[in-house]
Parts: sequence; structure tokens; C-alpha cells
Amino acid sequence: MSAPPTPRSATLNVNNGGRRTAKRPVRARSHISRAPSPSKKPTPQSYRRGNMRYAGVYVDHLDQLPPAIDGEALCILGLQSWAELAEPDTRAQTQPETQARLAALAATYQAESRLNARECSLEGNWKSSLFTLMRNIALLAPGTLCLDMSEKAWISGLKPAAPSLDGLQETGEEGDSGLRTLSAGPTPSASTLIDFNSATTAAVTTVSPNTFFPGRVPSLPPSTYSSTYSQSITTTTSLNASDPFHISTPKPDITVGLEETDLNLLHQRRLVDHQKSGTILSDPHAAFMGMRFPFLIVETKGLSVHGNLVSAQNQAAISGASMLRILKDLEETTNSHPTSPPLCFSIVTEGPAHELWVHFEHEEAFHMEALKSWRMTRASDVEEFVRALVRIMEWGRGRFRAGIVARLDSQPAVAGSEHSGW
Repeated sequence: MSAPPTPRSATLNVNNGGRRTAKRPVRARSHISRAPSPSKKPTPQSYRRGNMRYAGVYVDHLDQLPPAIDGEALCILGLQSWAELAEPDTRAQTQPETQARLAALAATYQAESRLNARECSLEGNWKSSLFTLMRNIALLAPGTLCLDMSEKAWISGLKPAAPSLDGLQETGEEGDSGLRTLSAGPTPSASTLIDFNSATTAAVTTVSPNTFFPGRVPSLPPSTYSSTYSQSITTTTSLNASDPFHISTPKPDITVGLEETDLNLLHQRRLVDHQKSGTILSDPHAAFMGMRFPFLIVETKGLSVHGNLVSAQNQAAISGASMLRILKDLEETTNSHPTSPPLCFSIVTEGPAHELWVHFEHEEAFHMEALKSWRMTRASDVEEFVRALVRIMEWGRGRFRAGIVARLDSQPAVAGSEHSGW
């Protein structure tokens, strides 16, 4: 005859039975938790093939650059062909001391890149090294360019967006690709802009670029920025990252644009007024940064599982489209016509791998196409990369700035106009 169960064994039997019963709902819950989350962000590949394409933004989409863009990019870089970029800079206007300074900067950047590569450094180290290089290049002509590494978010209303369903139905299949999506904010009227033909403002039309305001330079309080820009969010893109039409707000790692204080009093005041009314958001940042008309941005990734070129390229493509939007808004407020196509540049990095891209509009869409790639652990690549940076910044403070000034001068409220390329 078997012994009666002890209290301990009886407890175990009861508990075991309870465990078997309780495990079923646990398994069911764990099965449910493994289901895809409806709010999960798309992969970088899906984001490019879906969200960006819907908004009319394309990366590596064209077989070759349009001739006008190719010619302008070569002109900016001072080249007859792309093969010349690998040749030493022998231009007469480059002084020997400047060449020596650039050679030293290139050597330092290569040494830092080799160290970062050996240590598999994360994004912060690579970004800091590149910003130092770019700042030292900008200091060759101080006071003209503004460099920013704050990672401040840009204005949401600058982002490209997919056309609405109603808009497509109204225009048919040949409708807009998202190149020009109007915000929900009110359209500024001519009465909201300051009259620069009045007697009180006519006296400042000949102020030199280095003249300061009698008092503080007018700027907008944060509340004005946020109230103006938030109006455009609802019709620009979805705020839900899982939405197929969602476009992330640009927040470049490094931004290069024109220094506001390098413009004369009239242009500074006019840009402040445009910024307030939303007609030209020449400072793309949601908070005032003192920068106008960015023409070069950088997106960096370190040597980590979260850093990859596809993500960096996607971010740069949206920033590039936003920069082009600013130039297009400026063009629409003037009576002049550009003699060269508007374009801008970006640098995308993943550790020592650096890429140079050009951004432009083509057939009512934003395009981002690769120009050159380098590896910063090789001396020849670093020297070539530095030469490209120098020439883009020279263009920014030279022809690009001259084109901006000419367009500001040719706005209807200002007498006189002057044609110039970007």
C-alpha cells in the first residue's frame, strides 16, 4: 500500500498543476508581444523607397548628372573634369602660406582619422574632428561664413512632403511630386512686409556691409518662431514615425551658411521680416542661430551598429531638399532670374569613409547625387577632400553670397537689380 502524500508533496502537486494551467496565458501573452508594433519606425531602406519617394526626394536615382548641374559643380570646385580633383592645387590665387596651412590641416585630420579608426570611435569623435577641420578652413577668411554644430532642429515647414490625395485628384496623374507643398499658415501679403521705399528707410540703402544697427539687431522671440512654424506641421508630413508619409525633421550634425552680420543693414532687416512672415526662412533653425542661407551640411556616423551610410544619406537628402526650398522661396520674391541652377552640398560620413553629394531640383523633384568618395586614413584622399571643402567654402562666401545679395537687391521693394549666379 502506498504511503499517503505528505503535505509538502501535496503542495508541489497542486502548484505544478497550477503552473501548467497558468503557463498557457503566459505563452499567449508572449506570442502577442512578438507581433510587430504599429508605431515601429521603418528601416532606412524602407524610408528611402517609401516615405522619401512619396515626398519627391531621390538618392542615387539618375544615371548621370544633368549637364547644367554637372557643369556648375565642376565650376564650383574649379575643375575641368572630375579627375582633376586628385591633382594638387596650383592656382595662382592660392598663396604659398595658405597651401602650407591647408597641408598641415590635412595631415592633422588624417592622424586623427587613423586614431579614430583604430579605436573604432563613435560618432562624437569623428564629428568633432571634422568640425575642427571645417572651422579652421573657414577662418582663412573670417567673418563671412557661419558654422554650427549644435544639432538644433530645423523648421518643420521646410521639409518636403507628399502631395495630398485631394491635390492629386485635382491635378490628375501628372500632378506635383511634392516639390512645393504649401504650409497651413496664412500667406503673407505685401502689406505685412516693411516698405523699404519709404523716406525713413531710404537712407540705409547704401549702408556698408560692416555697418552695425544703431541698437540691437532685430530678432524674433522664441514664441514668435514657434507660433509661426508650428502652423505648417499639420499639412507638411505626419508626426507619426510609422506613417508612410512621415518625413523626419532635419537636424544636421554640422551646418555651414552665411554669417548674418556679414550682410548689410538693409538685407539683415529684410531677412528678419521675411523670417517673421514665413516668406523666406533663410535661417532654417527653429531657434535663431544667426545663420542665413545654408549651402553645406554634414551628417556623420561612427563605427557602431547604429551608424550606417544609408541613414546618413537619408538625413542629408531631407536637409538638402530643405536648403533648396529656401533658395526657391528667395527666387519667388525677386524679379531676377538665376544664370546658374541653384544647388547645395552635403558630406556624409561613416567613420573614415567620407562622401560628397550635390543636391538640386530636376523634373519637379529633389535629387541627391554622389560626386566623390574618400577614405580619411589615406593621405592622398585627405588632401583631395580638403581641397574640395576649401573650394565649396570659397564658392559659398563668393559667388553664392553674391547671388543672394543680388536677389535681395532685386526684390520689388528695392530699386535696382543685378543678375548673378548662385
